[in-house]
Parts: sequence; C-alpha cells; structure tokens
Amino acid sequence: MLRIFALLAVIPLLSKESAVYIQTKDGSTSEAKTNITAIKVTVDGKSRSIPLTSLLSVHNGDAASTSETEKINKGLAAIQTGDRKASDAAVEQLTAIGIPVITPLLKVYKDTDQHEPRPLYRLFERVIPSHADGLDRGLSLIRLTTGESLRGKVEPFQLGTANWDQIRFFAVKQKSITRRLEVHSLRHSTQIEYFDTAIVFSATSKATAAASGFTRLSWETDGWATDPNGLQVPGPNYKTNLVDGHPFGALVGRFKSTGAVFFMGRSWTVKQPAEGKLSIAINDNRHWQNNLGQYRVTVQATDAFDVGDPQ
Repeated sequence: MLRIFALLAVIPLLSKESAVYIQTKDGSTSEAKTNITAIKVTVDGKSRSIPLTSLLSVHNGDAASTSETEKINKGLAAIQTGDRKASDAAVEQLTAIGIPVITPLLKVYKDTDQHEPRPLYRLFERVIPSHADGLDRGLSLIRLTTGESLRGKVEPFQLGTANWDQIRFFAVKQKSITRRLEVHSLRHSTQIEYFDTAIVFSATSKATAAASGFTRLSWETDGWATDPNGLQVPGPNYKTNLVDGHPFGALVGRFKSTGAVFFMGRSWTVKQPAEGKLSIAINDNRHWQNNLGQYRVTVQATDAFDVGDPQ
C-alpha cells in the first residue's frame, strides 16, 4: 500500500477542463474543451494573469480581417436599407465581430435628432457598452464574472485548435446565468428589433423566464393594454387578437436572428432549448408608434455562455 501511495504522489493532477464557446475571425463558431487555467493580459501597462474561472468572455481587439471588413461594410449598408431580415442578420453579425466595428460605425453616423428607435444607433452599445469604451479603440475587451470589464492586450494562447490571432471572441461556459431586463414596447417591438440577452444556449442548457408589467399599444385605449401574455380578445375595432401568430403585446423570443418566433408570456420554461443566442421582444404590428410601457423580465439559464452585456 505504501508503494502505491508513493507512486500516486508523483503523478501530476490533471487540470479540470473548461468548456468554451469560440467564434473565429472567419465567422465560424464552435464549442471546445480546454485545459488552460488562465490567460495573461496587460491592462494599463501592468501584466495580469486572469483565471478562466473568473472570465465570462474575451473579445479580440485586433483589426478586422479582410473577410470581416467586407462583412462590416455590407452589414452597415444593410442596416440602413429598411430590409428587416437583412438588418437583423447584419446586427447579429456585427455584434459578434465587436470591437473592429467601432470606428467604421462611428463614421457612418450622421448628426440627426432621429436616434431611437433605430437599429443603427443601438448597434454601438451592442458592440461596446459605455462602461467598457475608451480612447484606445483597438484594445481587447475582457469581461469578468465580478461584472468588471477590462480593456487591454491579450498574450497569445491556444483554445482547441484555434490560436488567439484566429479568434474573434470566446466565452467560458457558466453553470448558471441570471438576467434582469427591461424590455420596452417601443425600442424592443418586434417591428423594430429584439432585445439581445447576450446568452448563448448550448445543447445541455435549460431556461426559464418570468415577466411582469403592463404595456399600452394605443395610448389611452384600455382595450389595447396588456400584460406579457398579450391580448386575449381582439382590441377595439380589430378582428383578431393575433399578429404573426401570437397575441398583440405578448412577450416573444427567438434563437438567432433567423430562428422561429415563439411565445414566452408571463412564464416560460424549456429544457434543451434551441442552441444559439436568445433575443426577446414585445409582439406588435407596423403601427407601433403609439406604444407605451415595458416588461420586467428575469431570464435564467444553466450550462450557457455569457457573451456580452444585454442590449
């Protein structure tokens, strides 16, 4: 027995694997396992070693690749065309590319009072939240489990088969993620754009959501006012309570910009939802300009990836 114990004592302990979600600069995404325990970054001239267990996500500040530059140019143009499908796909793609979008996006903006609700205007906060913005636009973004965001330079390393210079961003799988959101009937109407929860679900994820609040879809007309379950009977002067298959005013969701829209309402629970990033909105038709109010929504996910600040 003593010999066995002595032998075990000299065998190095295996490091625990972490699951990561990776998007490379060519736009491909994958999940991988890694034995890396920490990454090294330089922040404000000081070198730091940050454990993987302390990371939510890391976004590479390197200049856009040739293919990314093409996507950025086409995407910014698509958002301004009024083609909703093309705009949604472009917003999703440019949000994922992240930091290299900052400068070309700022150059596109024009001095106008028509700021919201406009997907082009909202895109900036999706790409770089104000608390993480800075004068050096090219620094990488390191998001920590404490809620802190750092900007700095990341020392090269490898995740799975990808080197850091090939990676646009990666996120570390979290046992649980909780989001408390305010989903507005004007900004986050299905006719404008969806609220990006910035949660990427995996094949093993479970999800729940609870929503409360009251929205008015026609100013003072109470027949067009509702909670997150949406109108149960047609509103005044209308023949149906449904639009695009779901009640007016209902809280709805989708995975990825191309995913099918599904009903969430006041309460939503699902085991092994579709893989991808969850977005949510308040269901309405093209006459959204007279909307008031918002829903408070708590989303909880297990075995999922926190890829950014919800916007």
